[in-house]
Amino acid sequence: MFNVVLVEPEIPQNTGNIARLCAAAEMQLIIAGKPSFVLHDSHLKRAGLDYWEYVRLKHEPDLAAFLAGLDMTRTYLLTTKAKGRPYTLIQPQPGDFFLFGRETGGLPQRLLEDYPAACYTIPMKNPQVRSLNLATSVGIVMYHMLALYNFG
Repeated sequence: MFNVVLVEPEIPQNTGNIARLCAAAEMQLIIAGKPSFVLHDSHLKRAGLDYWEYVRLKHEPDLAAFLAGLDMTRTYLLTTKAKGRPYTLIQPQPGDFFLFGRETGGLPQRLLEDYPAACYTIPMKNPQVRSLNLATSVGIVMYHMLALYNFG
């Protein structure tokens, strides 16, 4: 239905949890660029438990080529830098791409600057909290998108 894209993820447990979510919701998981761990990492596998056979996983090692090939009218950039543009404004269509950045740095700044209309955020009440956990963020956004299609 939807494509969850993790751009250069750094923590295998987060990626494993997101893979498990993608398996449960039948969404494709794309790892774009070079993750900070081996895709066969034991922590990654443990977090995904025994659901890996149900994960539609694709690795796009060339981040620049992958980004250049995206249809930005069907791509959403989830970032803490999109103040005032909550993810709840997104009106997705099946096949859309949802990009989430690295745990420590988010999405590439240049990408955000080039496509400000594609940037959305998860609102947080406490301004002292910079961001949510990556797996939590993916869960919040993607289950909202699925709810728009009466998933479940």
